[in-house]
Amino acid sequence: MTTQDPGLTNSELAAFCRQFSSLMHAQINILDIFDALKEQSNNALMREIIDSVREDVEMGRSLATAFSRYPTCFSPFFITMIRQGELEGELDRVLEDLTNHFASRIDETADVTERSAGPFDWERATNLFQWVFVWVTVLAAVCALGAGAIWYGTTELDLPGHPGPNILLFVGLVLLLGVILFSRGRRKL
Repeated sequence: MTTQDPGLTNSELAAFCRQFSSLMHAQINILDIFDALKEQSNNALMREIIDSVREDVEMGRSLATAFSRYPTCFSPFFITMIRQGELEGELDRVLEDLTNHFASRIDETADVTERSAGPFDWERATNLFQWVFVWVTVLAAVCALGAGAIWYGTTELDLPGHPGPNILLFVGLVLLLGVILFSRGRRKL
């Protein structure tokens, strides 16, 4: 999305938050909520945003991080409120508050002030670092396992005898188990 995008009007944001809140209050699956919101929207930009946010949520990102990718449509206030709702487990209440906020400001103008650089998004940076760390660790584990297997396959060694390939295989297995435990322990929405 470019900085020239017009953003969303307060009435569009109020309708979006009202529908989102109602569906959250009905305890519908978050991915089904995005499908319903997309069907109900007449705005092409909003449908594009909903698709992108849905993909981000499927990938394990928070709603606040997903919405923050559209700074010309969602203000820092909106992002902060969504993040707080996620942390407190009261997203439906926060969306009702946002509905009231935008409904009280319906004048068909966007509720976004242009951000130049903005504050550093630590959550996004942490997620990126975790993703890179996991893949580098997986790559190191596969290399260690492969090197150990090749070492065994190309030399005339007794299996339990030489420590070199045994160490490589052990390190590879430990790294893979660490990645599996780390990945399973991550919080999902």
